[in-house]
Amino acid sequence: MKFLIVLPITLSFLFPTKMYASRSSQVNSVCQSFAAGKIDALKTLEALDLDINDYSIGITNTAKIFCA
Repeated sequence: MKFLIVLPITLSFLFPTKMYASRSSQVNSVCQSFAAGKIDALKTLEALDLDINDYSIGITNTAKIFCA
């Protein structure tokens, strides 16, 4: 019975969840910089850690979609 209580606690330390709040603030700041023209579309996609191999709609349009 103790095993059922200890196992989830142990697993939570071994496999911590990501903090999505920090990710959200990072996305907001990158998208605001892109909207203000401080960084270009390619840098925006790189900062967002997006693994996009097909830019068939264009880099600028892809960045606009992900920042919308």
